Amino acid sequence: MSLWSDFVSSDTSAKEFKDNEWCLKTLLQECKKHSLKSGGWQLVEGRLHFLNETMNHFCHPWCSSHPHWCTEENIVTRISNVYMNHKGDIHVCSENCDSEKVFSDGCLTCTVSGIQYARTKYVNTYQSNHEYHRTSSTVVRVQQHHLKTIAYEVLFRLLFSETRFRAEKKRLYDVRKDIRKVWVKMKRRYDKTKSDINVLEMIREAHALMKRRISRMFIIPPKDIQKVICTFYTDRINDICLKLKHLTPHDIVYHGNALEAFIVSILFIMRQGLRMNDVQIISKDYYLESALPEANSLDIYKIQKTHFTGCRNAIQAAIRDALHIYYINPFMLISSSYDGK
Repeated sequence: MSLWSDFVSSDTSAKEFKDNEWCLKTLLQECKKHSLKSGGWQLVEGRLHFLNETMNHFCHPWCSSHPHWCTEENIVTRISNVYMNHKGDIHVCSENCDSEKVFSDGCLTCTVSGIQYARTKYVNTYQSNHEYHRTSSTVVRVQQHHLKTIAYEVLFRLLFSETRFRAEKKRLYDVRKDIRKVWVKMKRRYDKTKSDINVLEMIREAHALMKRRISRMFIIPPKDIQKVICTFYTDRINDICLKLKHLTPHDIVYHGNALEAFIVSILFIMRQGLRMNDVQIISKDYYLESALPEANSLDIYKIQKTHFTGCRNAIQAAIRDALHIYYINPFMLISSSYDGK
């Protein structure tokens, strides 16, 4: 596209001054006309390019006629507080927006955009039955809320998600295919020896193969039961993390995929239990033993096995050193599933 066609196709009207309000209004109009395919909240950024009074252009993610002269050097206004999700909901983030906010370290953090606003807040705010004061424990409680949110999502992904449903269907399909192969071999052997087909033996072989490959059947409970299960194990994970927080050498702060792998490693330790010095530090959970997927299939659920193995070894090393090096009473590390309510 030539420079002249760029000039003709660009917005050359200079009748009104394009300030931040005009840019925000234009961007909101474009958001109402379009939609996003991917889930979750995403930033919809708007940029006003300005060369002179006759050559200016407002760019947005759906811009189809982008002039050649628009570069990073001539951006004069940038709108970076508009967020949109796949449902068409639009959120204009500000200090007084209607989204839920978390108060921490003298700042208000928007839970939709993650933008922090420096604002003095002398009153107490409440979230998840916790009282937030301007003390050092505020950061700990915000971290707990963040951990519970991610743990709930990871639990649902492992136990009741569409990914788990497809994985179990593929597993059943593979077993049926192997049973068919075994039956074909047995039939060939019967035909070769010219003997009668033993149907009971074929059924017995199929049952043994099914029991060896799939020891349990996958059943999805109702949604209210799913919520109860995820909430229960989220609280248990949070309780174990609080006990591990002050143990050495477990002083690493995990983020992103590593945090998800850390949560999964706690679930698998709960699945088999952890016993040291004749004390059951973490009791074996029989529901997780039957409900969790196999550890070698974690890649399907976007959990990296290297992070998973490293986190599990770090947790076990932290508890072992706490008992054998720092002589902490093992009964102080016991994680109970009963909270006394």
